[in-house]
Amino acid sequence: MTACEAPQRFALPARVLHWTIAAAIPIQIYLGWAAEWETERTESFRLIRGHYQLGIVIFGLVLLRVLWRVGYGAPPSLHARPRWQSPGTAMVHGLLYVLLVTMPVSGYVIWVWMDGPMDILGVIHIPKLFTPPVDDETGRALAWYIHHYSSWAVIALVALHVIAALWHQFVRRDNLIAARML
Repeated sequence: MTACEAPQRFALPARVLHWTIAAAIPIQIYLGWAAEWETERTESFRLIRGHYQLGIVIFGLVLLRVLWRVGYGAPPSLHARPRWQSPGTAMVHGLLYVLLVTMPVSGYVIWVWMDGPMDILGVIHIPKLFTPPVDDETGRALAWYIHHYSSWAVIALVALHVIAALWHQFVRRDNLIAARML
């Protein structure tokens, strides 16, 4: 690669953040769903606390990923693609970033409303940024709806993202995954 050529793959920090977040999301979804369906209260609280803690970690990783992306951008596309694909690709990535910030923020609001412990593994304290009104459940309900429906949107967008990557890898055979993300 000469000094004038742009790199074709994402930088190592971007790839590590991508795959770490990608590995954490299914665990996070499992913890959230398991906590909702668990009937034993102590176990449900343990699961939801793990969900909160992992959510804070994912939030930090997503913020680092967004800062990296803003600071360093993305490498140019490896191959020409139809005009309709570029806006779709940008929209899916943009919505994923927005939702992966919105979900932890709404989850944090719910957790503060529940008066849950504000720490990560008893080591890192997360400050309460607000005190919810005792007699008003509207904010908590709104945060829950945002959190709940955003999770379904994330699942759909991640599925779309994975399908597109697999399509590139196995239908177009352009080696996109290995060339850019490994």
